Amino acid sequence: MLERLNQKIGQEGFSGWHCITQDMVERYSALSGDGEGEWIHLDPARAAREASYGGTIVQGFFQVSHLIKLTGEAMRTLLPFDSNHALNYGFDRLRFVRPMPVGARFRARVRIMDVTPKPGDSFLLKEEVRLELEDGTVTLAAEWLFFLGPGALPPA
Repeated sequence: MLERLNQKIGQEGFSGWHCITQDMVERYSALSGDGEGEWIHLDPARAAREASYGGTIVQGFFQVSHLIKLTGEAMRTLLPFDSNHALNYGFDRLRFVRPMPVGARFRARVRIMDVTPKPGDSFLLKEEVRLELEDGTVTLAAEWLFFLGPGALPPA
């Protein structure tokens, strides 16, 4: 399995295109408290008048929450895996590079960076993850780690 994973280092996968609407931003804010009272996220008319972004922007951690689905989509284009055996191990790096306008189409670009063997036929997989808009602007950049247990990959 290590050889198969090592062959994927440097390869990229892409998710489909997605969009976060103003309604989604408002519901996320109500659930999480992220953005409460912040017109830059919740008041499209004021944000259009006063912000240099031309309208409201998506909260950074709302973007992070989309990584789960989008990274899974992108990784499955590179390597089939069972998500029950691929555990989130955390981030080595996470940066909000540029604002994401509400309503913009975006996708995840994922590149496998490194694979480290672990005991019990397990592995630590390091991915470079970027959320990018249709024009190529990166809004979020991360190095994300996953612990792949013995059942994560199907037999060769």
